[in-house]
Amino acid sequence: MRVRLLIGFILIVNILCAQNTYKYPEYPNPVKIPIYLSATFGELRSNAFHAGVDIKTNGKTGYRVYAVADGYVSRIGVSPWGYGNVVYVTHNDGFMSVYAHLDSFKGAIGKYVRDKQFANKSFAQNLFLEKDVIPVKAGDVLGLSGNSGGSGGPHLHYEIRNSKQHPVNPFFFGLKINDGVKPVINGLALYPAEESSVNGFDDVAFLEVFNNNGNYYVKNGDIKVNGTVHFGISTYDLANGSSNKNGVYSIELFADNKLIFNVLFDEYSYDETRYINSLIDYKTYIDEQIRYVRTEIDEYNILGLYEEKAGSVTLKEGERVEMKYVVKDYFNNTSTLIFSLVGDAPLTEYTEYQYNRSYYRVDGKSVVEVGLDGFHAIIPEKAFYRFEYILARQIDTIRDIASDFAYILGTNDIPVQKSIAISIRPAEKYASSSKLYVVSVDKDGKFASQGGKMTDGMVCTNVRTLGTYALAVDEVKPTVTPLNFQNNTKVIKCKQLKVNIKDKESGINTYDIYLNGKWVIGAYDAKNDLLFYDVDDNLKIGKNKMEIVVTDAVGNETRKVYNIIRESSKK
Repeated sequence: MRVRLLIGFILIVNILCAQNTYKYPEYPNPVKIPIYLSATFGELRSNAFHAGVDIKTNGKTGYRVYAVADGYVSRIGVSPWGYGNVVYVTHNDGFMSVYAHLDSFKGAIGKYVRDKQFANKSFAQNLFLEKDVIPVKAGDVLGLSGNSGGSGGPHLHYEIRNSKQHPVNPFFFGLKINDGVKPVINGLALYPAEESSVNGFDDVAFLEVFNNNGNYYVKNGDIKVNGTVHFGISTYDLANGSSNKNGVYSIELFADNKLIFNVLFDEYSYDETRYINSLIDYKTYIDEQIRYVRTEIDEYNILGLYEEKAGSVTLKEGERVEMKYVVKDYFNNTSTLIFSLVGDAPLTEYTEYQYNRSYYRVDGKSVVEVGLDGFHAIIPEKAFYRFEYILARQIDTIRDIASDFAYILGTNDIPVQKSIAISIRPAEKYASSSKLYVVSVDKDGKFASQGGKMTDGMVCTNVRTLGTYALAVDEVKPTVTPLNFQNNTKVIKCKQLKVNIKDKESGINTYDIYLNGKWVIGAYDAKNDLLFYDVDDNLKIGKNKMEIVVTDAVGNETRKVYNIIRESSKK
């Protein structure tokens, strides 16, 4: 009797969990314009899932952004990168709302940020506030929508986090859009396991799919398989009135009507976000810029978005399995892809990969150290998502470097989860230079700064991609070019003084503006190489001395001084 009661209790709990009966609060929209999205929650991005939704703002900045519920401002950020100007509001119901890429802050928030910038003498801020500093009511204006930070165009990034600081799908909270459009399926991939094959080959097969009103199919009928295969699907979502290719809500895969794989974009942890590189076929993304969501779960992939993880089918000659993908958006618009697998005869030969002494065996279970002449790397445990062989060797074909050699450490189509510490010894000619930094070298020979500091005769840094690395020397100062003023400019109604600042080698590090010897706020828009000063009372009537000081990552400094004459607007 007790066993029956226990079984009944477990069944009831499972049914309740499956129904997801949690009642989320319903919030008003954060902007008072029609809602069209340029990105959805969980959308696949470079090295991360999209943590919220991107609300389009008609290609303009300056729309009022409203708090969606009572609470308090718990964090404010100002940065040339990432979220730019961002406000975090912790609500009385336990959730947090986030409003990013703002053009400016309003009211008490704006004053608080400005005071901190002057106190710290820094444009960039990451401020955490106590509960009673800036209370907020639903409908309060937090700021104006913008294009700050890493934004690719004017919009509002809006996200909701729960008490665990996990991003949660904003659609749960009443955000609505007009969406009657089914997801689009671009392609199907099949990945044969070891000593397995697809259509007579033991390599990945990419298959074209065709659409009939949301019902997709493979043109040439049956797919021949021997052994074990995993699968991949390329898909995106659309909505009414928008051409943006957004992320889908769920992907399911069935084999003979049995669910063998499911991923659901409802909630995740920021600690998991980089595992997107294991979810997708990373090599195809790097080579083709196309993302296939894979059904194979790598050994060290701890992503929590999966529900069913089996993900594979095994066939012998003469067997048959009917397959079906089901792809949905949040509003239950559904597309399906149906295809058949038929068991094929095994191949007589399979591809064998040979790894010589230039390869390092990385099984993820222990730290691996790579040592070459003038180069050292430390690969931590579980740096990769699965067992890998990593090529490591020196090459002497890269020009204009400050190390004796450039060094290949793996290839950039192998995804990296944890940072790898690398150290490179400078060539004797540059051994005493203070201007050295590590660069990655792409296939076209182009350098990209990876930073670095000299330690015990080697320049050291951390990297999260594999590829070719070397040292470079930066002896070129940043450039500083006024855009809307020059020396002895007369200012009457000008609201902003703009300066172009660039450093093509190690990159901009610090940027400061002084007026008559006093530090003032110089806002930095990194994506546009723009430093600007919003004219305020620090620019006095009469003659002013403006000094602009910019340094790069290795300490090269540029100082420019301009006389700015402010005339009274009163006649």
